[in-house]
Amino acid sequence: MNFPQGLAGLTALALLVGCSGSSSGGGEAGSAGTSGGGGGGVAGATGGTGGVGGAAGSAGAAGSAGSAGSAAPVTANLTVSAAAPVAVAPTFFGQNYWSWVPAWGDPVASVQEKTAGLGLGLLRAGGANNDRQNPGPFSLAEVDDFVAFAHAVGAEPLLQVPVLKNLAGDAATAQDAADLVTYVNVTKTYGIKYFAIGNEPDLYESQGDMPAGYDAAAFCATFKEFANAMKAVDDTIQIVGPDLSWKYQTGSTDWLTPFLEGCGDVTDIVAVHRYPLPPTSCTDTAAYADVTSYRTALTHLHGILTATGQASKPLAITEANITWDGDPAKSTMAASPGTFPAALWVADNLGASLEAGLFSVDYWSLSEGWTLGFFSGATPRPAFHVLDLFSNHFGSQVLSVSGAPTGVSVYAGRNPGESSTSLFVVNKTTSPLELEIAFTDHPRSATASLVVSPLSLQMAIVADDGSAPVVTDYSEGMSEPTPATP
Repeated sequence: MNFPQGLAGLTALALLVGCSGSSSGGGEAGSAGTSGGGGGGVAGATGGTGGVGGAAGSAGAAGSAGSAGSAAPVTANLTVSAAAPVAVAPTFFGQNYWSWVPAWGDPVASVQEKTAGLGLGLLRAGGANNDRQNPGPFSLAEVDDFVAFAHAVGAEPLLQVPVLKNLAGDAATAQDAADLVTYVNVTKTYGIKYFAIGNEPDLYESQGDMPAGYDAAAFCATFKEFANAMKAVDDTIQIVGPDLSWKYQTGSTDWLTPFLEGCGDVTDIVAVHRYPLPPTSCTDTAAYADVTSYRTALTHLHGILTATGQASKPLAITEANITWDGDPAKSTMAASPGTFPAALWVADNLGASLEAGLFSVDYWSLSEGWTLGFFSGATPRPAFHVLDLFSNHFGSQVLSVSGAPTGVSVYAGRNPGESSTSLFVVNKTTSPLELEIAFTDHPRSATASLVVSPLSLQMAIVADDGSAPVVTDYSEGMSEPTPATP
C-alpha cells in the first residue's frame, strides 16, 4: 500500500491494481491511491472492461436496482460436488497490519482482541510506510509489537524488509535485510517463516523513488541480492514477491513475466496486489460484477506462472480491497469501502480466491483513519463480519458448485471432521431466492432447501445426516450476521 501523488495514468489498464503513492499533506495519508493503472478510466467510462480481467466499467449503471418489494422469488436447482475437494491453505485468510504510526494514533493496536477471533492465518506488515520509513521508521520496537500482535491473534507474520530506506534513512542494502532476519529469527528467536522484499516496485519510478528507466530487471537484481543475503542467515524462510501494484498484464505493463524469468528461483510465493475500482466507480453494479473480472485475472496470473516455469509456486494477493483510495471525502458511493455492498464484494472475492486455491488473500487493512479498514476505530464494519463468517466457518476444503442463477454466487466448503458442508450464498439481486441443493460424491444423500433474502449473504451449515440446514443471514441494516429463525 502506498499513498496519493495524484491520479495520473488511470487509463483502461484495469486488471488488478494496487495501492501506491506517497503521503500527501495533512492527516493520515497512508490508505490511498495508485498513480499507475487503475480500474476504470477509459474502459470504465465507456462501460467496457479494461485490460486483461479488468474491472467492468460503470457507465450505464443507474445506481441501485431499488427495493426488492414484492419481487417474485427466483428458483434454482444447485449441485454441490465433493468429487475433487481442494484444500484451503492454512494461511489463506489474511489481513494487513497497518496504521501503526504513533503520530496517527496507532489505531491497529485497539483491535487486537477482536482480531483474535477472526481466524486469520497470515498477517502482513508492509506497505509504503515500511519501505520508505515515512513518516517514521518501522523500528525494531515496532517489529516486536507487530510480531506480538500476530502471535496474539494466531496468525503467521509476513514481514516486509525495505528496499528504499533503512532505519537510518539511507538507501536500504542486502545487509540491512539480512540484519533484520538475524534480529527476528536469531536474536529474538521469533521463527518468522515469511518475508517480503519491498513494496509495489512497479511504482518506484513513477513515485520518484527510483530514476527513470527503472524496470523489472533492475528490481529483480535487488530482489535476488536481498533474498540470497536473507537466506544465508536462515535458509528455512520463505520469500514472497514481487508484490506488484498492477503491472502484471501484457506487453510493457507486464513486470511479472520478466521478474519470474530472472528471480523465480529465489521466489517461494508469488504475490501481487489488487484494488479493482477507482473510488468514484464504486457503484454496487460494478462491485457485484467484479468477480467475473477477478476470475479472468487469476487465470491470467496462473498462465504467467506456467509460462515462466513457476506453476508449482503458490499465488497470493497480499493487498486487496474494492478500491485503493480510502479518502473519506471520496467514499460516498453505494459500494465505497465500509458499505454493505463492499462487504458483498469481499464475499465474492473470498469465494473466488478459495476456488482458485490461493495461498493467501490479505485485505488492506485492519483499522485506519481512512475508510479501507475492516474496523472503524475498534468497531467492526460489514466487511469484517463477512470475513469472520468465512474464516471461522468455511472449512478446510473447497467443493464445486453448479447451477447458481444470474447475479448469485454460491461457494461451498467442507468440514470433514465435523461431518458438515458450509454454503455461502451471495445474492446480488433484488429478488428472493428459493434454492434446492443436491449433493454428489458426498456423504449427504438428502437434498437441502434454502430461502435467501435479496441483496444478502447467507451462510448455511448442512450436516451429513440429512437434517435441515442451520442458517445465518446477513443483509444491509443488520448490525451483524443473525441466525435465522427455524
